[in-house]
Amino acid sequence: MSLPPLVPEDLDRAELGRVQLRRIRRLVERVYRDSSYYRGLMDAANLRPADVTSLDVFRERFPFSTKQDFLADQEAHPPFGARLSVPREKVALINLTGGTSGQGQEAYGRTQADVHTLGYLHALPWVRVGLRPGHTMLNCVPTGGMTTGGWGPSEGIRIAGAMGLTPPAALSTEAKVELMLRFRPIHFIYASTNFMHRLTEVLVELGHTPREAFPDLAGVFIAAEGYPTAWAERVQDLWGCTLHEGYGSTQCVGFAAATGTAGAVGPDGGRGVMDFFETMTLCEVIDPETGAHVGSGEEGELVVTNLTVEASPVIRFRTGDRVRFFAAADRGTAFGGIECGGVGRFDDMMKIRGNNVWPDAVDASVFSFPEVAEYVGRVFTGEGGRTECELRVAFRNRCDAQKLTGAIGSAVKARTNVSMSVVVVDRSELPEFTYKARRWSDERQQGYRL
Repeated sequence: MSLPPLVPEDLDRAELGRVQLRRIRRLVERVYRDSSYYRGLMDAANLRPADVTSLDVFRERFPFSTKQDFLADQEAHPPFGARLSVPREKVALINLTGGTSGQGQEAYGRTQADVHTLGYLHALPWVRVGLRPGHTMLNCVPTGGMTTGGWGPSEGIRIAGAMGLTPPAALSTEAKVELMLRFRPIHFIYASTNFMHRLTEVLVELGHTPREAFPDLAGVFIAAEGYPTAWAERVQDLWGCTLHEGYGSTQCVGFAAATGTAGAVGPDGGRGVMDFFETMTLCEVIDPETGAHVGSGEEGELVVTNLTVEASPVIRFRTGDRVRFFAAADRGTAFGGIECGGVGRFDDMMKIRGNNVWPDAVDASVFSFPEVAEYVGRVFTGEGGRTECELRVAFRNRCDAQKLTGAIGSAVKARTNVSMSVVVVDRSELPEFTYKARRWSDERQQGYRL
């Protein structure tokens, strides 16, 4: 089986722009003809397909869409919404978003070509950093169901010509370790950030040194959530290979960005950069308040446009994801990118005692201590109506818990400007996250109930 074509690393920015414009023009012509949802958006903006003569025109005049827009559309035109751009009989697969935002699940139809794209956009970042035919790849992301993330990994492994080892989600981490040991050698691992943390933790608890148990490992690939650089360096050291990261979503039909061979940790020990796959997905980073594009090195909201999707394309979709953008010109490549380890959600932000607090900022502080096994946090209303924050932390064996609780509290306060109490608990009292972690609960409204 031939490997999927890689992103052309030597493509210059001008040629990339020509490729994007050709695909954008075909896209807007098609959806104006075939999708009453997008035709309505364009008519309201007094925009016709022939008007899209440049990428600048597209970025300046084509309206944004949001999750709320898509949910309203599919409620009015069930099940896929009027944005479906092919006859229903051409839909080969139904995808739903995971619904982790708590705002409902978007529905996406996929044609046969879209299913191949879904697999390609999973295989691409893995092949790019060394996955090859004959390799055994451990896929720790829950499979099946109706999400793109549940279907994509297996499709991508097949496209890459590798052998997939995909344990059922219901298996305990200990049982998954047994499968890993049974089917050695393992060459590549794909997992959510949080499950990679748990897998490492269990291996060490069982007496294994990961790099010695799996000496043939060529790479570890994570996605879904942020992490501190100290954690990333520890994973690389324990496993003896490069840590890679990708950004993907159902809206992107797989990965829209991923690290190259340099990995997620920069040469100076700082954060690496995920390259945009800009021939497949047009990525913009905007100020969420004004809609203006942010400068290189600045944070903003990621906006994505599918360039090749047939059935349910997203066009200028506001993801709600907070990223730090790096322009191609500043990177010396044809591709822009986003910072590793720092992707978060704008709607995850909590207002605590007048401070904007993002859960990933607390993650970075807590997991900068390698003795920490896991934690959860809660915000609640204490006596007298004061907002209180509590971190329930489980440590690994043989550590000075009393000393560490004070250090963790100080680190969190320094990063967030919020004092949080730290309570030590047994590891068994905290959840085991197999995919995306939801470590925080905000119970303040409960405190005001009569």
